[in-house]
Amino acid sequence: MERWKGQANALVGQGGEAAAKKILQAQGYEIADSRWSCSAGEIDLIARKNRLIIFVEVKTSRSIDQAVIRISEAQQRRIVNAAHVWLSKHAFGPRFLFRFDAIFVGGSGQLKHIEGAWTA
Repeated sequence: MERWKGQANALVGQGGEAAAKKILQAQGYEIADSRWSCSAGEIDLIARKNRLIIFVEVKTSRSIDQAVIRISEAQQRRIVNAAHVWLSKHAFGPRFLFRFDAIFVGGSGQLKHIEGAWTA
């Protein structure tokens, strides 16, 4: 049964990312990329609204409280490093602002969007 655990977690995570995309689009964001990765790390969602680019970590868990504690400092550093790579390839110059957000998805469909969840 353990060999399926990773696949099941991936499917649950994809469902959380789909819900996060919908909430961002409802807030007027355009999804620029999803599940973007490089040697520095992976970013679940990259969204843009006007000059603002947000790098979003999506965490899905049975409850929002459990999801909140699942973003470690090491993971934040990997996301920041990956964001620098993405920005160097896609967003040239000082005309863009950027931010790191987190969207937590609970098992019963609750969503919590934290803008500026951490800084670079």
